[in-house]
Amino acid sequence: MSDVVRVGYISAVNHAEGTAQVVYKDRDNSLSPFMPLWSNEWNPPEIDTMVYVIHLQNGGTRGMILVPPYTTGNRPVEGVAGIWRKDFGDGSYIRYDREEKRLDIVSDSVHVESLNIAGDLTVDGAIEAKSIKTTGNVHVGGNLTVDGSYPG
Repeated sequence: MSDVVRVGYISAVNHAEGTAQVVYKDRDNSLSPFMPLWSNEWNPPEIDTMVYVIHLQNGGTRGMILVPPYTTGNRPVEGVAGIWRKDFGDGSYIRYDREEKRLDIVSDSVHVESLNIAGDLTVDGAIEAKSIKTTGNVHVGGNLTVDGSYPG
């Protein structure tokens, strides 16, 4: 069993193939062949990140790299039941709270091809748009300033 599950460290990543190489420091720094990561998304670990590798029992040259485990120095940012969170390593993240049915996207910029809103839209800040089209009523709860001609 000791040759089936091994602890190693990412030594190289082949982005085009979706594979990585692992060095086994406890085995005289032996190097694995490039193997796939066991994940449903492409976000390979950084070089020197600790990973687990599951090897086949017939020789150990083929296997699958498991994404980095949570350890003492690497705990979930929000270890709370009902919270799903995906961090991107630069401060950006997506977070979903199942109880509140709330999705948060935190990033410097978010690009959306199309957006349909079935409820209310609340904006805390400014809205910048090349044009705004509405087929319903518009209520202005404050002052209206028009730069340019009206009606247009």
